[in-house]
Amino acid sequence: MLYYRLGKRAPPAAISYLSESCHCDKHHDVNKTNGTIHVQYHNMGKRSNLKDLPLSIQSKVANLTLADSFVYLNALTHFVQEMAWLESRNALGRRVVCNHVLEKWDSELAYLDGGRFNLTQLYQDAVMKQQ
Repeated sequence: MLYYRLGKRAPPAAISYLSESCHCDKHHDVNKTNGTIHVQYHNMGKRSNLKDLPLSIQSKVANLTLADSFVYLNALTHFVQEMAWLESRNALGRRVVCNHVLEKWDSELAYLDGGRFNLTQLYQDAVMKQQ
């Protein structure tokens, strides 16, 4: 987002990254031998999902992060609105937030807003406001 907003003042490598890499349809490699698809968004390793932790740990995390979740929800909402703008005709004019990524995070973030949070819906609402 920052590099896009910087426009021609952005570093050349950043401009080429936006141009070449930020496309939903370019984030995968197909293994021609067995037809499997590998998706890689970063190379920093994996983390365990909160939903896979024992309920006692999830409860402790919920208690520790009660106030943080309000801040996080507001920040996430603002981020999604910014991404919807970035995809709009006023900016890149193409999708960079892929459906399968939204769906993955839906279950991970469902605990927000009293268990009613839906990232995909938040994204779709933000996109509609940009039209």
